[in-house]
Amino acid sequence: MTISLLPIISQADRFPYCPTGIAEGYIPFHLTLSDFQNDLPPIGLLCHDVVKEMRAVAEGIWKFEEDKETAQVRCVYFTESLVAKGGEEIGREGGRVVKLWKECGKFWGRLSGWRDECYAVYASSKSSGLIASSDPGIYGNVIFNLERSACPLFGVATFGVRMTAYEGEGENMKIWVPTRSKTKSTWPGKLDNSVSGGISAGSTPFETLLKECDEEASLPGAFIERYVKNAGVTTYFYITDEGFLQPEVSYVYDLPLPPSDSAEYIKLKPNDDEVESFSLLTIPEVIEALHADRFKPNCGLILVDFLIRHGFVTPETEPNLLEISSRMRKRLRVALPGV
Repeated sequence: MTISLLPIISQADRFPYCPTGIAEGYIPFHLTLSDFQNDLPPIGLLCHDVVKEMRAVAEGIWKFEEDKETAQVRCVYFTESLVAKGGEEIGREGGRVVKLWKECGKFWGRLSGWRDECYAVYASSKSSGLIASSDPGIYGNVIFNLERSACPLFGVATFGVRMTAYEGEGENMKIWVPTRSKTKSTWPGKLDNSVSGGISAGSTPFETLLKECDEEASLPGAFIERYVKNAGVTTYFYITDEGFLQPEVSYVYDLPLPPSDSAEYIKLKPNDDEVESFSLLTIPEVIEALHADRFKPNCGLILVDFLIRHGFVTPETEPNLLEISSRMRKRLRVALPGV
C-alpha cells in the first residue's frame, strides 16, 4: 500500500483554509485604514499577543480600528502622518520597535534569532498609501524593510529560493541533499534542499540563487547560469509553534548536473558553516527520508513538488495528489509583489 505524501505537505502548510482569508484569532495588518475598508489584501496577519504589544508603543506609528459594539480590534494600520513620510521612515519606526522588544525580552523565541538582515514587506499595489509611479516595476509595491526574524510577528509574506541539484534520469536519478549544521539556530541537523536561502531586501530571486549556490554548495555563477532551470513557484502558509504566521513564497529551480565523467561536472560541497555535509541520495532514499521526518518542513514540500514534476509521484500512486498540488500553490491572501 502506498503511503501518502500529504503529511509532508501538512507540516509546511499549516494554516487552515478560511473562505474570507482571515482565520479566527488573527487580525489584518494594513498600510492604511481605507485599504481595510476596500477589502484589499493586508500586509500581514497579527495574533492578539502582538497586537497587545503594538498598543503599548503605538503612538505615532499604528492605529486600531475597533468594532463599535464589542470593542474588538478589527484591523491595525499605520498612522496617516507616518505613511506620508514614506517607506524609509516606516521601516525605521518598525525597526526601532522590534529592537525594543528584543531588548526587553519580548517574543524571545523569535527575536533571539536576530539576523541583522532585512526582508522586503509589501502592500497591495492598489493601496492608497503607495506613491503613484509611472513605472512601478515588479517590486514597486514594497513599502518598508523589516528584520528577518521579526517577520512572523507581523504575519507578512517572506520569500526564498530553493534549488534541487540532481544527476541522471528516471530510476537512475539521484539528488544532492545537504545536512544542516548542528549549530544553526533553526532546524539544526535536518536535511535541506540542495541550495536554499531567503531573499534579502533589494535582491532578486536569481541574484539570491547565485549567492547561495556559491556560499552553500561551492557552485560558481557561470555554471549555474548555464545549467539551472526555472521550475516555477510554490506558496504555502506555515504557522510557528508559538502561533505566528509565515506565509511563504519559494522560487523553485532545478539543476540537472552534467555527467559525472564529463569535464563540466562539479560536485556539491560546503563552502560555509551552514551545511555540515552533502549526500547523493536515490529517489527511494529521498522518499524514505521524507516519511521519516528528516527534512526541514518547507524543504520537504519542495521535494514533493520535484517528485511530481519529474513523474515519480502520479495520480496512480498518490491518492491525495489533488490536495497536495493545491496546497503547494495556495492563495496566501496577503500582499505580494504586484498584487
